[in-house]
Amino acid sequence: MAHEFHHGHIKSKDPSKTARWWAETFGAKVLEERNIHGALFAPVEISGVVINISTPIEEERDKMSDGDAGLRYGFEHIGLLTDDLEADLARIAEQGLEIFDVRDSPQAKIAFVETPDKVRVELIQRR
Repeated sequence: MAHEFHHGHIKSKDPSKTARWWAETFGAKVLEERNIHGALFAPVEISGVVINISTPIEEERDKMSDGDAGLRYGFEHIGLLTDDLEADLARIAEQGLEIFDVRDSPQAKIAFVETPDKVRVELIQRR
C-alpha cells in the first residue's frame, strides 16, 4: 500500500488572516478559499506541501480549546528550512510571538517559534 503526504491542518478563528500571516512571514502561497461543510478553508502551500487553515465545522465549535505551542506528546511541530534564521527571528519577535529555543550546531542553526494560532514551528538554517 503506497502513501504520500497530502496536507497538514490548522484550526483558526480567522483562517484568512492566518493564511496571510503564513504568506507574509514564511513566503507561503495563499491558495483559493472555499467553504467546506460550513467551515471556511484558507489553504496555503509551502514547497509543494499544503497546510489547510480552517474554522472548525459547526459541531466542533463548542469543543475547541485554545492552542498551545509548547512541548507536548502527539503532533509537536512543523519544520521549515530557511536561508536567514536571524531575519525570521527578528520578524517573529517584532510580532510579539514567542521564540522558545535557539540552538547552534556544526550542521545547522535552529529555533522553535510560535505562530498566532499557537502552532509550534521549527526553523532550520543549514550550514
